[in-house]
Amino acid sequence: MHLSNKLVLPDLLAACPFKWSIHPDFERARDESAAWISGFKVLPEHKRVLIESELLIALVIPFAGYEELRTYCDFSNLLFVVDEYSDELNGAETQKFGEVFVKALSGEPTQGSVFSKIGEEFRSRLIQKAKPKCMERFLARFAGYINAVSKESALRCDNEVLDIESFIHVRRENSAVRVCFSLLEYIHGIELPDEVFEHPVFMRLYWQGVDAVWLANDLYSYSMERAKGLEGSNMLTIAMKEKGLSMQGAADYVGDEIMLRMNQFVADQKELPSFGEAVDKDVQKYIFSMSQWQVGSMVWSFQSSRYFGAEKDEVKKTLVVNVKNYGDDDDDDADEGVFE
Repeated sequence: MHLSNKLVLPDLLAACPFKWSIHPDFERARDESAAWISGFKVLPEHKRVLIESELLIALVIPFAGYEELRTYCDFSNLLFVVDEYSDELNGAETQKFGEVFVKALSGEPTQGSVFSKIGEEFRSRLIQKAKPKCMERFLARFAGYINAVSKESALRCDNEVLDIESFIHVRRENSAVRVCFSLLEYIHGIELPDEVFEHPVFMRLYWQGVDAVWLANDLYSYSMERAKGLEGSNMLTIAMKEKGLSMQGAADYVGDEIMLRMNQFVADQKELPSFGEAVDKDVQKYIFSMSQWQVGSMVWSFQSSRYFGAEKDEVKKTLVVNVKNYGDDDDDDADEGVFE
């Protein structure tokens, strides 16, 4: 085994302006959603258990109704299926594979495909309560997610590392944060008018929320990805290459970028104009859930075994990570996306 490198994580949770909680019905939703995805027999059980995606969902939508919680958990498991299989495919293969889900979620099933069946069953739950604009935005974001995952697969196969600007463009999509945000209207039973998403202040808030989530994901998942040779699609790697930073310097840089976005997220809320009393209430619900995604995903990174394994409690306490090198980890479980 190579000598591990020490990486000190910035203490983001201590400085985070948002409070967190966990959904009281987490265990029930976890068990039901796990049984649902396991029934398709498309994932090795140890990999599904390791990712603990249902715990993430319970932390990011702690005040949702139970039906919405369960549906969101189902979606997290659907995303894991896409992530798992795309790891083994090139760009064109990933696009073809992902299109099966895109069509199923759009109401165009592929006969004989178990993956289409997963999409169909999720869609049947979603359309019971999702409003038209929510469905429209969700389908558009999901198609964008598949396109970006395909792009990432092609980059991985070509051993290509992007510059920061190009990477951000791809990472915002392949992280799945945007497609997860697109279901927040469903979670709250609301339908925001287009003028909200077209307003520059709201969109600043939106992008700050999206970026804070995937940047934190890259920070916490770096060691795990490096052990598997997948760190090419990680902001720390991109920053080290483009800015000439050390690994610690890159971690500090990413931490600063996350705090900048979270603090600006708070500040920009004061600049948001009124869209009318009824719409304003819905906008505040959406903004609140974006804040919960930011803090909840960070909390999950330390509560789950996903990134730090058996060392998670020690890492949570000390913020020191023993960064592994490629080949130091014999486990082959590695995934792209928001659950990296």
